[in-house]
Amino acid sequence: MYTVGGVVAGVAIALGSVPYLAGAAHTLASAAESLVGAGGQRLLAAAASSGAPATVVQVATAAVAVVLPGCTALLAVLAARGTLQLRAVVALALAALGAASFAYQAHGHAAGALVLALAVGGLAVAATGPLVVFPLCALAGLLGGETLPSLLSTGAGSLAAGPAGLVHAALYGTPGSPLWLRIALLVLGAVPFAAAARVVLGR
Repeated sequence: MYTVGGVVAGVAIALGSVPYLAGAAHTLASAAESLVGAGGQRLLAAAASSGAPATVVQVATAAVAVVLPGCTALLAVLAARGTLQLRAVVALALAALGAASFAYQAHGHAAGALVLALAVGGLAVAATGPLVVFPLCALAGLLGGETLPSLLSTGAGSLAAGPAGLVHAALYGTPGSPLWLRIALLVLGAVPFAAAARVVLGR
């Protein structure tokens, strides 16, 4: 429930349906692209000094820039699912610890310890969803709602503008962002998002 709800909320934020948060996904995607772009420039400089093919480095840099938001979303979803599984283990461990207190404490003290352990375990189970799982899945949905449409955009501020230009310049030596290249980048960028969706749906 919290995984799907978080993803839906994140997509709604990316689409501008939530006031004051509409630009959050664009900021995250732009920051990711800038980070990879800066790293790519360093790789290009190192490749030029070492004699490595700059074309390969340019294409690799563009590919990383495209898949990075999806990989971030996938990691967020995996962390959320892992948290859901871990909370059951924590709750059972706390309950077992409380029950074990009957073996070495007086009955009254042990009963209090068991009640406390059950209360803390129940709180951990109840709070994990809204406080941890929901925000992580919302981040994944937010990145998906911003990144995937942007990969087909031709605007200068779109996510595809930089990577498409890098790939086109590497392959043809001229700037450009043709539709076929943006579609190819969209397919590449959608792969980790598709994997994240399978995790959310439990498949």
